Amino acid sequence: MMWIIDGHQDIAYEAILHHRDYKRSVAASRAVEPDDPTNRITLGYPEYREAGIGIIFPTVFLEKIADGRADPVPAIQFRNGDEFHRAALAQLDFYRRWNDDPDGKFRLLRTRAEYDALVSALDQGEPAPIGLVPLMEGTEGLRSFSDLDEYIEAGLRIVGPVWAGGRWCGGGMNDPSDGFTAAGYDLLNALSGRGLILDVSHMNKKSAETAIERYDGVVIASHCNCISLLRRPRNQRLLHDDTIRLMIERGGVIGVVPCNFFLNSEWKSGDDRRLVTLDTLADHIDHICQLAGSADHAAIGTDLDGGFGYPAIPYEMNDIGGLGKIRAVLAKRGYEPSDIAKICHANWQRILEKGAFQ
Repeated sequence: MMWIIDGHQDIAYEAILHHRDYKRSVAASRAVEPDDPTNRITLGYPEYREAGIGIIFPTVFLEKIADGRADPVPAIQFRNGDEFHRAALAQLDFYRRWNDDPDGKFRLLRTRAEYDALVSALDQGEPAPIGLVPLMEGTEGLRSFSDLDEYIEAGLRIVGPVWAGGRWCGGGMNDPSDGFTAAGYDLLNALSGRGLILDVSHMNKKSAETAIERYDGVVIASHCNCISLLRRPRNQRLLHDDTIRLMIERGGVIGVVPCNFFLNSEWKSGDDRRLVTLDTLADHIDHICQLAGSADHAAIGTDLDGGFGYPAIPYEMNDIGGLGKIRAVLAKRGYEPSDIAKICHANWQRILEKGAFQ
C-alpha cells in the first residue's frame, strides 16, 4: 500500500488537554470520552496503520492566556516567555517518550540515518514505526531566539511563526494590511540561520507572501486549503491563488486539510455529511496541481485533532483511517500512480530531504 506523510497533527496538545491515548484505537477512545456529537476523536494507532501513515509532523502548539487568568495548564498554556519555554519542552518531551517506549510504535526522526532507514522500510513495505518530525505551530511566546537551539536538539525541524498573529506578523484573523514587524524579520533570520523549515500556515496574505519571497530556507504551508474554491471564507486562514503561485515558484509544498468548513465554507455542524466528500478534498489538491502544471506541490496536512474531528471531516472518513481512500479518488480523476505517490508522501519527502535531513 502506498504510504502517507501527514504534514500536521496536534497530537501532544490534544493528548494532554483531553487525556487521550493515541496509541489505542479510535473506538476505544470514543468509548471512554464524553459523547460530543460535534467533535469526536479521529486519531489512533490502528487507524494510522489502516490509512498507511508513515510519517507525521506532530505539533508543539501552546495556547496564550491572559495575565489575569488562573495558572496555565502545564504543557499547553502560557502567559509569558518562561511558561512558553517550559511548555514547549514538555510537548517535545512527549514525543521523546513515545520514541523511547519499548512498544516501538513511533520513532522521533532526528538524523538523516534514522530518516533514511525508516523511508527504506516504508518503501519496501516492511514493518516500521511511524516517524515523527516535530513542527512548532505559533511562536508568539518565544522567550529568545537562542531557545530555538534547545528545541532543535529535542527534535524540532519545522516552525510556523504564527497562530493568532501580531507579534511577528499578521495572522489569519488580523487586519489584511498587517505585515511583518521588525522583530518578525529578525525571527525569519533566526530560523533560516538554523536551517529550519518555515511554515506559513495561519499567516494572512500579505505576511505569507512576504515570508515566501524573503525566507532563505525551505518554505511550506503545512495545513492550508484554497480560498478561491470557497464562496464565503471565514477568515484569511487559507491561501489565495497568488500566494499558491509564489509557493510553487519557491519549490514549496502545501498540505490540504480534510476539514469540512475549510473545504466548503457553507458547511456547518449538523449538515448532511454527504455535502463534503473526499472529492471535495481532491478539488483542492487538483487546484494546486493545475496552478503548478504538475503534482509536485500538493500534499496532505490533516490538522487532526486540531479543534475539529468527526463529523467535520469528509463523508467517507469516520477517522484518520479513511484518509487512505484519497488514493482511489485521485486515481479515478486520472492521476497516475507516480503523481499520487507525490501527493501522498514524495513531495513532503523532498521537503524533508532539502530542509530537515540534508
